[in-house]
Amino acid sequence: MNRPLHLFLFHGLGADGDDLAPISDLITERVPLTDHHWAVHRPDAPVSPVSLNGGMPMPSWFDLIADNGSIDVDRDSLAGITADLQQEIADQVGDDPYILGGFSQGGVLAARLALTLPRPPIAAIMLSTWLAAPEQIAKPTDGRNPAVFIGHGTHDPLVPVHAAGKLNAFLTDCGLTNVTERHYPVEHGILPEELDDISNWLRESLSP
Repeated sequence: MNRPLHLFLFHGLGADGDDLAPISDLITERVPLTDHHWAVHRPDAPVSPVSLNGGMPMPSWFDLIADNGSIDVDRDSLAGITADLQQEIADQVGDDPYILGGFSQGGVLAARLALTLPRPPIAAIMLSTWLAAPEQIAKPTDGRNPAVFIGHGTHDPLVPVHAAGKLNAFLTDCGLTNVTERHYPVEHGILPEELDDISNWLRESLSP
């Protein structure tokens, strides 16, 4: 039996793993594999108080706090969940290839994990997200260069579209040269056109 190609997708604040089912369904339907089979993982974030929302408990990968009119992350909770997911992913994939993806909060994790996991992914998808706590990220020195897709809405009121450019610049500074950044006329969400672009990009990225 051929080996799995793992696809990990991390959802945004207040959602759950099923929120990203349209992405995983589209990828597994439209991106055929010859030497592997798809193994999809859409984990649920733990339920914890979110300072930005008055301490209301909800599914959240890490805490968000207000900082002089902007949104910042709690460094300790972000570092903690990153370490937990590093171990979980390593345990699940073993030596198999894998792909990371995430929306908003989940995209923060996809970016961090793509740069910090001991064995890098072959590709990463980062949607409507931002570069959080870059001082915690040691720039990789192993020559890793996964294909990256950054998608962002031009009308996003929660994470302004310029966040995509900042993330792209940081990834480039980390040595990643195969980064695709695309913008879409949407707020904090994903358009069908974006899903089409993701599946086409991934199919091309996985082709020999």
